[in-house]
Amino acid sequence: MTTHLPPVGPERVSFDGDGEFLRTVRSRVRLALDGKDAAGDRRLQRKAALILVWFFASFILLLSVTSLWLQLALWFSYGLAASAVGFNIFHDANHGAMASGRRTNLLIGSFAATILGASRYLWNFKHHILHHRFTNIYGWDDDLETRGFLRITPQQEWKPRYRGQHLFVAALYAVNAFELVFIKDWVQFFTLRINEYQRIPALSRSEKFEFWTGKILYLAIFVGLPLALLPFSHFVAGLLVYEVTVGLALALVFSVAHQVEGVAFPIPNAVTNSLPGEWAAYQMHTTANFANRHPGWNWYSGGLNHQIEHHLFPAMSHTHYAAIGPIVRRTGIEFGLPYHYFDTYGAALHSHYRHLRALSIEPQPLVAIVSAIL
Repeated sequence: MTTHLPPVGPERVSFDGDGEFLRTVRSRVRLALDGKDAAGDRRLQRKAALILVWFFASFILLLSVTSLWLQLALWFSYGLAASAVGFNIFHDANHGAMASGRRTNLLIGSFAATILGASRYLWNFKHHILHHRFTNIYGWDDDLETRGFLRITPQQEWKPRYRGQHLFVAALYAVNAFELVFIKDWVQFFTLRINEYQRIPALSRSEKFEFWTGKILYLAIFVGLPLALLPFSHFVAGLLVYEVTVGLALALVFSVAHQVEGVAFPIPNAVTNSLPGEWAAYQMHTTANFANRHPGWNWYSGGLNHQIEHHLFPAMSHTHYAAIGPIVRRTGIEFGLPYHYFDTYGAALHSHYRHLRALSIEPQPLVAIVSAIL
């Protein structure tokens, strides 16, 4: 049975610690940066420009060639580039890390949201307010919400449909991006609910304007143009390749940072709605890194393979994470905190698979377990 149902409303989970770990690690990281701006790193901005060239070149070329197989290859490239836009530009800008100015980050974040077809406002609420503050807390962190298709936290009630979820999960992840852009955003916009537990604050007039403008431009340019210029069968096949590429890329990076073996899925106190310890220490328990020594993963994933550093320093350009990682790890050890880490992406992915497989098995009642032992 579900052991904790969060309140629906303005209440929030609180933390009992005084923040000593976070103060210490922030002080040490500040010294290591030696006066460099945490946000707006030029390396990130140059990479963002390169990714945008890759994105628009793939899109323009797929509209220009006639061969179906070449078009599909370009749709695949376009999907990889779109994922890179999400990881490196959309994500950093909406965290305030792409540039040093708030307005510049807002403009870049809105632009990235438009070319990806996603709602910046809805994503910000889901990601900043729910995921970063309440990581891996069932009913608060919307990254654990699968609308009943998957069981990815022990607090979810087991149902027969979860049997074998580790075998069909890839099919669900493959439609992840399509659902977000064409279904989920619209349902959340009109219902003002992220999920059955969490309401969304009402959008202002300017936020509604941004939502509608972004969606119309995306549908007109990135859906309408291919539909108008390509044979219909080519368009359908290409869109399928694109959506599967983006869906798998996004899901299989974010999932291995939190839904793996060894990380915690905390349950707040049912009376006080609080967790013991400080917020930053709780992040160390619920988050995992992968492939930190692999420059390719660091480049493509926008530093999301340094997920621990990202959760402690979300407004920092991800190009600094590799440098501050050893500081975070050493400080965590000093405070007796875990530092979950996988040497390779394959190891992290395998752990995510084993995590899903373990949760697909029906939990045995305590009485049955005792009886079996006796």
